[in-house]
Amino acid sequence: MINRRSFTHLVLATVALAIAVGCSPAQTPDPQAAASASGTQFKVAMLLSGAKDDGSWSQAGYEGLKLVESKFNAQIAFTENVTKSDSVAVMRKYADDGYNFIIGHDGLFIQPSETVAKDYPRTKFAVVNTYPGNNTNLGAVAVRSGESGYLTGLLAGMKTKTNKVAYIAGDKYPVLEEEATLFARGAKAANPQVQVSVQYLGSWTDTTKGQQTAQALMAQQVDVLAINADEAGLAAIKQVAQTGDVEVIGWIKDQYELAPKQIITSVLQDIPQLIVNAATLVQQGRWEGKLYKFGLREKIYDFAPFRGQLTPEQEAQFNAAREQVTIGAIDVTP
Repeated sequence: MINRRSFTHLVLATVALAIAVGCSPAQTPDPQAAASASGTQFKVAMLLSGAKDDGSWSQAGYEGLKLVESKFNAQIAFTENVTKSDSVAVMRKYADDGYNFIIGHDGLFIQPSETVAKDYPRTKFAVVNTYPGNNTNLGAVAVRSGESGYLTGLLAGMKTKTNKVAYIAGDKYPVLEEEATLFARGAKAANPQVQVSVQYLGSWTDTTKGQQTAQALMAQQVDVLAINADEAGLAAIKQVAQTGDVEVIGWIKDQYELAPKQIITSVLQDIPQLIVNAATLVQQGRWEGKLYKFGLREKIYDFAPFRGQLTPEQEAQFNAAREQVTIGAIDVTP
């Protein structure tokens, strides 16, 4: 039985999501959600491309899954280090086992999700990435990556002394191409003379590639690196920590401890809450198989403390730009 406090929390969650993604027209109640409401346990499974304790993207997804377990008393399952070639079989197994919601926590799961979702129309699927969905049972949740791209680019443009900055990402997904485009725009807004390099590693786990890419950019006198590349990116930051001439903007979690003298800030994406938002839509029968995006306005991400890395003038400039991005006064579309 739902108690009064739980009911209040459910209502508040419904209102918050209506504001974030817009109200949907009335529709036939979803049978999966109806089963959940009648007492059948909500079952959620997740595929992770890396390890659940990688200190970055996969760990954030796993933490979101655990939050879903706690919030909805859900039955959860997950598989770590899933490759694209293995993912169809893993998803099919979860669907056959009766999981209501199957989440591919990486852009590499888009194509496999499309394949499996066609064969299991009563199961809901999501990828955590920028993807339009199939307008039925497969959708996506993502951050507004243009916001973080622009603001990190602005910081890089402020901080560079060589007028050379770079953005490093694990792979060339649409969400990251958008981020890279806005990174360049933000950097040039702060410093019209800046040269921007964009590097895609082709891997989120190749630590050697991350180190080598960082070394090559430093050899070209790039002195600010924004790194969004999971385990490969952590290796790149550790490589940068060996020199005092380069500064870094981290991603997903506060990466200050990896290079205390060189981390300007980190983009703190609240991926766990993003996962909860998706699960809430499914549990309430409101999942429409489309793209749901969240950002600064919904407090899905923030920035780690600057810890003295910016002058008061630079910090004031950043805060003003952040406010303008939040209210839509700065265009952050690609």
